[in-house]
Amino acid sequence: MSIKEIIALNEPFIYSELLKRGISMNTNTLETLVDQGTLQRKKIGRMNIYWKKEPTIENYPRGLESHIKQLELENRELKHELQAEREKVRKLSIQDGIDEPWKEAAMAMARILSEQKQVSLKEVLEYFNAPVESDIDF
Repeated sequence: MSIKEIIALNEPFIYSELLKRGISMNTNTLETLVDQGTLQRKKIGRMNIYWKKEPTIENYPRGLESHIKQLELENRELKHELQAEREKVRKLSIQDGIDEPWKEAAMAMARILSEQKQVSLKEVLEYFNAPVESDIDF
């Protein structure tokens, strides 16, 4: 019964905690469980910490493998859809229609700066390496 109680524990424990909980067992039995692979152990100083070994894919029933493969396939499809959406957003951000409000705001700031500094708008745009468009009246 005490082995079932140990396997039922979800958090890590040390040997003295087992005794406090009323689970009577010797350390040789714990080492046997470690050797069998039921428990894992880590030695820190003079203290051994034990915990229940987490299940791995190999420990699952065979029916779950197909379910895992299906989920992996679905995950890959979702990643491809996400990548396609990101590509669409990137293409839209390159279009002039999206950049137009920013250009207007930058030009307004450049005009204000040129008036404050008493220099031409072309000089301000060249100073900031901004594209100088031919339709702007200087």
